[in-house]
Amino acid sequence: MSTPLAALTRPLGALIDRVRGAFRDRDAATVAIAMLVLVTIGTSVGILALGAVFDATVDQQVTVDNPDRPPESACETFGDDSDSVFAEECDEPAQIEVDAGSELRDAATGYLHYGLIGVPLWWGLFALALHAGARVAGGSGSVGDSFVIAGWALVGELLRVIAGVAAIWYTLSTTAISGATFEALSQELVAAITTATGPLLVASAVAIGVQWVVVVAGLEVEHDLDRGSAAGVAAFFGAVALLIAAA
Repeated sequence: MSTPLAALTRPLGALIDRVRGAFRDRDAATVAIAMLVLVTIGTSVGILALGAVFDATVDQQVTVDNPDRPPESACETFGDDSDSVFAEECDEPAQIEVDAGSELRDAATGYLHYGLIGVPLWWGLFALALHAGARVAGGSGSVGDSFVIAGWALVGELLRVIAGVAAIWYTLSTTAISGATFEALSQELVAAITTATGPLLVASAVAIGVQWVVVVAGLEVEHDLDRGSAAGVAAFFGAVALLIAAA
């Protein structure tokens, strides 16, 4: 007679079996590299999309120091000297108003390198950590096999990026932002995004769940681990990832 626990775990086991079959039926290394490229591009696009979200949802003018005006000390010393290169620039106003949404978009674009560099770095670090875990559990695969598994697991990060951008867009599009300075604006944005912590954590849990399935199947195929050992290794890394997401 089937128990409730067996009824719950049977679909999960079937899903792991399907992913395990995909590891065996496809060129796993090629898929891993393709996933790395896809997630790197997707994460970079996600950063640009986040900037676009700020630009579209934050319709506010804020006062900032004028970047074209020299420091006040330079203006006090050379501002009245008509031959000084500072004379004309010191006539500029000390502060100006700028569009906060555009400034935030430009700031987000400045983090584009995190997508281009961060994803490959995450891939490498996770692969090495996963290989160590597999070895402790008695796995027989190579380091390259661990890199393959980590590459497949990147799909969870892409899901997390998509969910994160969507959650932030929804939150900011339904929140009135009125800060007149970047300091006040930043506080309002942080407060607004904090309200999306719950949905973001759920999205992270789903992404980690997808990664858990991929890692279990990959460890079974690439490291010849039994399901219990593979699930234990994957659960350890999944718990660490969930703690980081919740921090």
